[in-house]
Amino acid sequence: MISLQNNGYYVLRKISFLLLILLLISIPVSAVKNDTFSLENYTGLNFMNGSYKIEVIEISKPGDMPFVKVNLITGGLTKQYYLRINEDPSIKAEPFNQINLNSSFISQTVARIEVQFPDAWSSPEKYTIEIPVIAEKIPTIVITKSVDKIILRKGEVAEFTLIVENTGNGTAFNVTLEDRLPPGLTSVKYSIFPPVIQDEIKAGESIELLFALKAVESGSYTIEPTTIKYSSKTARSNSIDFTVLDEKIEKSHLITNITLDKNNIFTGELVEVTMKITNNGNNSAESILIEGPIPKGMEVTKGDLRQVYKKIEPGEFEEYSATLKAVEAGNYSIQLKTSYSDDSTGFSSSSESITITEKEKNYLYILIPSIIIIVGIVLFIRKRHKEYTF
Repeated sequence: MISLQNNGYYVLRKISFLLLILLLISIPVSAVKNDTFSLENYTGLNFMNGSYKIEVIEISKPGDMPFVKVNLITGGLTKQYYLRINEDPSIKAEPFNQINLNSSFISQTVARIEVQFPDAWSSPEKYTIEIPVIAEKIPTIVITKSVDKIILRKGEVAEFTLIVENTGNGTAFNVTLEDRLPPGLTSVKYSIFPPVIQDEIKAGESIELLFALKAVESGSYTIEPTTIKYSSKTARSNSIDFTVLDEKIEKSHLITNITLDKNNIFTGELVEVTMKITNNGNNSAESILIEGPIPKGMEVTKGDLRQVYKKIEPGEFEEYSATLKAVEAGNYSIQLKTSYSDDSTGFSSSSESITITEKEKNYLYILIPSIIIIVGIVLFIRKRHKEYTF
């Protein structure tokens, strides 16, 4: 009885073992390959004509935790992983999980990388990655100096502008500005000279600096270039030529013109005289007086040769008139004197010469009436004489 039981037990164990073997055989096992590669920075492995790539893009400097940064490239996608010595990077994301990586050695220039990849893949081809060219960051400072006017008088103020531009592709550091006070000019209270500039100017940045200078000495001068130093480089602006004139004197200047409506007349006739006073100066004339004697052979019948004005502005004029009658034959002119705030002594003005002719008496106008009267008296006497005769 016991023997039968033991035999059944052994038969059952054999059957269980056979079933386990069959089960293991029925489970598909993916075959893989393992290989180790020594890769420098910017080298890669190309599997199956580019269907999968491993690229080393950075090897860290030796230290406590050295690492290798790799790009995994497949199906048009890229993903970065960091490999550290004997540390599984856990490549689980699809489609990058077709391989597995490990690193057993990392130096400053090379890393030993173990790659587990499908058995169906052929051994990869090693290639060199084209190192991206990083443009050197170089600042370039350009300075333009300008002024609102290059001709000014003593006492006038000129406004200067400095345009400072970094046309390079790098930031300019430790920027300093140097400028010298030009001859003939001096600084003014409300403006700082030389102007203050910031310590850094970024690539493409442009700044505007303003300052003012006052003209103090007449002459022709050259404003030297402004100098800017940055890093180990120096930039200079353009120079400017300018002229300082003597101080402009603001003064009025009057001119008096005397005109006649006619200058050949007979005694007893009238002439109209017009006086026009014009300020040709650059300042207002004040306390203006025009006066003068009446010519001996004439008399004023209307208006007055004398006139007073409080003020005449630059470019303005005043005008008045008078009427004179000729009373005595001869040659005359009207002489007037004009005095004002900027010329207290005054100046003289004359009209054209006026010729006055004595008017001839027409004796016929007297003789004819006299003859008529005499003839009338004679005829009256004769008539009366005849009457008394008869």
